[in-house]
Amino acid sequence: MLKIFISNLKEYNNGKIIGEWVSLPCEGLEEVLNKISNNGNDELFISDYETDISNLKISEYDDILQLNEIAEEIDNLSDDELIAFQAYLEQYANNMEQALEEVRQGNYRIYYNCDNMEDVAYQAVNESGLLDGVPEQVKMYFDYEAYGRDMDINRTFIQIDNSFVELY
Repeated sequence: MLKIFISNLKEYNNGKIIGEWVSLPCEGLEEVLNKISNNGNDELFISDYETDISNLKISEYDDILQLNEIAEEIDNLSDDELIAFQAYLEQYANNMEQALEEVRQGNYRIYYNCDNMEDVAYQAVNESGLLDGVPEQVKMYFDYEAYGRDMDINRTFIQIDNSFVELY
C-alpha cells in the first residue's frame, strides 16, 4: 500500500492547502495532477505519504508519474519478491529502481522464521546437507552460532520481520 498527498506548491506558499490523497498505482493520475496543478500551471510536490512497505522513503519532489509506474510494479510483486524488495531498499538506500531490478533478476534467498543468524545457519546447514553422513554424536557439537556469525561476515543479510534475506 502506498498513498501520497499531492499538494499545489504555489497555493501552499500562499498559506492554502490544495491537494489530495492518492493511492498508487492510480489509473487516472494525470487528471488528478491537472486538477491540483491548475492544468499544469502550478508546481506540485508530495507533502506526505503512507506506506506499509518497510524501508520505502518518498521525497517531496519525486517524479509522481514515475512513482506511479514503480507502485504498479510493486503491486505486482509476489509476497517473496516484496520481502526481497524491502531488503534491497535497505541495502541500496531507497533506490527503488535498482531494488526492483535485483528482485527481477532473482538475486536473493529468503530464510523464513529466523530470529537470528544462528537460525539462518541451522536452515542453511540442513538444506545444503553439509552434515549429511556425519554421525549424530559429532553433529551435536556443530556450532550453528559461530557458523551463522561467519555467514553474516562473508555475505550480505538483511532482516525483514522474522525473515532474513540473503542478497547476492
